[in-house]
Amino acid sequence: MILRNTISQSVKFGLHFIGIWPGTPFPNLYKIFWIISLFVFQIYQYGYIIAHSKSDSLIITVDNLSIAVPFSLTSIKLIITWANYGVLCEILSTMEEDCQKYAAIDINKLISKTGQLSFYLTSVVMSSYLVSTVLYITGTVGFQGNNASMPRELLLKMDLPFETSESPNYELVVTTQFLFHLLAAFAFGLFTALLLMLVLHVGCLIDIICRNLIDVPYKNEDQIKFFISRHQEIIVFTERIEKLFTYIALTQLVSNTIITCCLGFVIAIAINIDDGLPLLIKSVLFYSVICTEEFVYCFAGEYLSIKSELIGNTAYEFLWYGLRANESRLLISLMLRSQKGFTFTFGKFSSLSLESFTAVSHLFFVFDDFYYYMYVHVHITC
Repeated sequence: MILRNTISQSVKFGLHFIGIWPGTPFPNLYKIFWIISLFVFQIYQYGYIIAHSKSDSLIITVDNLSIAVPFSLTSIKLIITWANYGVLCEILSTMEEDCQKYAAIDINKLISKTGQLSFYLTSVVMSSYLVSTVLYITGTVGFQGNNASMPRELLLKMDLPFETSESPNYELVVTTQFLFHLLAAFAFGLFTALLLMLVLHVGCLIDIICRNLIDVPYKNEDQIKFFISRHQEIIVFTERIEKLFTYIALTQLVSNTIITCCLGFVIAIAINIDDGLPLLIKSVLFYSVICTEEFVYCFAGEYLSIKSELIGNTAYEFLWYGLRANESRLLISLMLRSQKGFTFTFGKFSSLSLESFTAVSHLFFVFDDFYYYMYVHVHITC
């Protein structure tokens, strides 16, 4: 099947599923569901962590915190998207219009190729969150199985206002936690897949106009003006991406720092204790998914920067020295603007790039080593 646009069907399904795809019926019902569900879960999760922070061991407290923070981040992502719902609608409608507009000059069928690549990558990203959730729950159950003397515990630690260790309350609560955990994980990963789809769309448009300028024989000044006007449209599109995702990226950076430090600590301890396999099962893939998510955000900034340089290089490689003076001057402003690049930052503070990903990853390892050293030192001293 030949795809006629770069909108991933998996992302489209996900946006329909959480009620923010334009035209989804009864969107307010989806908002009410997510607000009430996340609020209830967060109240009882953090209530448990605060109430048992002194009685539980450090590794259990850290493990509980590492799973509570992603729920908070899901809430923030949804709130930011609801606040910028008009921007999201403009982005999605522009994508459909772009694919129709560029189809006539898409000689190499880049739109269909990008659509297929976007579908495969976004599907893998979204599926990885569901798989990590299943493995986390599997590890939780396995960890409880290794402690048969302990009473039955919930999948997500909560202090609920009723007895949960007896049937059928226990089965109902655990089933509810399992299902909502899957839903939250799906929504959590959906925004990463959405960002990946958008930057691939931008790259596709840039590749099309660059190849069109180089491969098609030059006829008149209108060809250069067409290239410049398309560049301006892409700039506006990337500014909308920046507006939608800049604060999501900021909260992502902060929360991922907390989550990866917690998970890295749990993994380091699990390797060095007896019966640590369940902890490894529930933490390793989750840790990998969180690091991958951070990489996708930084890759998006790096990818947009590279594509901006491609526009400048294409304009330079064009036979501008054979043009009339007024025609070649049109390309000067284009080259200067392409050097500025497309803006993609976290919270307007700093640009996202692979360099920033390396710096953040190094910070993660420093924190993990510090917390592991403190944990071992305290136990040796005791």
